[in-house]
Amino acid sequence: HSFARKGYLDIANLKPPIKEWEKQGLLTIVDEPTIDPRHVVNWFVEMRENYGIQKVIGDNFRMDLMRPLFEAEGFELEIIRNPRAAHSLLAPRIETLFANHRIVFGDNPLMRWYTNNVAVKIKPDGNKEYLKKDEHRRKTDGFQAFVHALWRADEIEDLDVDEVLNMLNAITF
Repeated sequence: HSFARKGYLDIANLKPPIKEWEKQGLLTIVDEPTIDPRHVVNWFVEMRENYGIQKVIGDNFRMDLMRPLFEAEGFELEIIRNPRAAHSLLAPRIETLFANHRIVFGDNPLMRWYTNNVAVKIKPDGNKEYLKKDEHRRKTDGFQAFVHALWRADEIEDLDVDEVLNMLNAITF
């Protein structure tokens, strides 16, 4: 799930069918000057009921605002301090998952859009980073959230593929 500001959408002139995706429940458009962190935390509280989410993983971006709210709701919070270094560590896993068709976003065009907006940059040392193809019109938030979820995928026990795929589909991207 994603949250988007109406004010941004009004001027950004994005090509994808954002309003349709909102009708499908894939994202929420808020008419506020900024996205209130409580929207995000409340969404996780609702999803915890269905999926038993206990830990939220994210990068430094705005986590200082969300940390006390997540902790007040009883979530464990892990912050990836250097996401680009995490990209390099996770790249082999991500490439293998996609190459072997182990990633299924189901009927979620928003996640496909996020993923198609990603460019893989190979650095001189051979490490990889997942960047935006276009800094302003190509959003990758969902793909980055997917990468963050993979950061601790090894902690998932009793792996039931259907259950994990449903959980991944419910994560805010």
